Amino acid sequence: MARNKKISQNTVNKILSVAIAVILWAIVIGGENPIKDRTIHSVPVQLKNLESLTNNNLAIAGDTYYTVDVKVKGQRTVVDPLTTKDIIVEADLFGYGKGQNYINLTASIPDNTELVEIRSPRIQVNIESLVGQSKPVNINFRNVPDGKEVGAVILQPTGVEISGAESLVNSVAWAFGSVDTKEYVEGEVNTIQVELQPLDRGEARVENVKMSSMYADVTYTVMDLKEVPLVVKTMGDPGLDKAIDTMDVPKSVIVRGLGETLKEVREVVVEPLDLSALELDENDQATVVLLPILPEGVELANANPEITAVLTLKDVSAKAIDFGGDDIQVLNVAEDMNGSIEPGRFTVIIKGSDELLDTLEKDDIQLFVDAAEVPYGDDLVELMIQTQYKKPFDQVSVAPETVQVQFYTMVRH
Repeated sequence: MARNKKISQNTVNKILSVAIAVILWAIVIGGENPIKDRTIHSVPVQLKNLESLTNNNLAIAGDTYYTVDVKVKGQRTVVDPLTTKDIIVEADLFGYGKGQNYINLTASIPDNTELVEIRSPRIQVNIESLVGQSKPVNINFRNVPDGKEVGAVILQPTGVEISGAESLVNSVAWAFGSVDTKEYVEGEVNTIQVELQPLDRGEARVENVKMSSMYADVTYTVMDLKEVPLVVKTMGDPGLDKAIDTMDVPKSVIVRGLGETLKEVREVVVEPLDLSALELDENDQATVVLLPILPEGVELANANPEITAVLTLKDVSAKAIDFGGDDIQVLNVAEDMNGSIEPGRFTVIIKGSDELLDTLEKDDIQLFVDAAEVPYGDDLVELMIQTQYKKPFDQVSVAPETVQVQFYTMVRH
């Protein structure tokens, strides 16, 4: 009996020793690898089911890049090495519609860890209608030499389709590209491909939109500049009781071109200014954009402001005198040619002061056509009727403004 008691006591002592050893080992190991909390910062949020928005003609307005902080718990040897790549945070967009949406987040974390918190547990996503709009391609040319300008520009494409959330697409002003002309070939056509980016009117890039083309082919020529006189002619009548008081137009314009083509330009004539189509303000004033007639290979330079004419009209008196075809002279007819005008009625409207009109006689006005540019040969040509007078009338006009002139070669015997 005593022996059994002794054995039992020894067994108990061994068990206690083992237990104490285990406890001490756990304490030591626990001290070296304790359970701890750790926050992994700036974990990207993956947006799921974006295609469901597209299928419903919807799109996210604003930034699509979200990050959150994720707090996890686990043994130090497990949580300390964790990075943002070890944690997956998702936001499921399926079923959401237009407006401000608050979408719950889910996180997938490594084994042997516990999710403590996602900060914040929701993200705010603004969803709008998915739209597409055509926007122009706008190219900036850098390092253009002094005294020159870029011209003969051809863009392919000239516009691109911008698609995305409605507010973002509306904010895009153009698809912008930049060309460095430093390496241009003088006097020749240059072609380069440039990358495009969507910019707003403040020249800031608009993110989260798609473009139908990321590139544009740009063809251009670096041209010389030249300043030449601007010639403005008028046609039509502003009304029987109105005449031009003042007409303010630029005296010259700057054009661009190459070599001999530019040298041949002596002046620039604009399309005739139609006085009958003036839109007057309360001060009897009108501003009209002038349209220059330019030879091929010559363009208006960027250095010009908008080319306009500012006209001020005044009240006048008017008088009408009828002329016949035989009253119209044919001037500058080529040698060995003659020109004849068929009989007809041509009404001349003279505007001016009452004093001038009271003394007006038919002989004060001469009508003629200029045949200097008429080619040699027998032909029927329509020419503009011009007027000549010495008195200070405000305006003299003819209706109709043109006449048919029969030219024929004279036979000498």
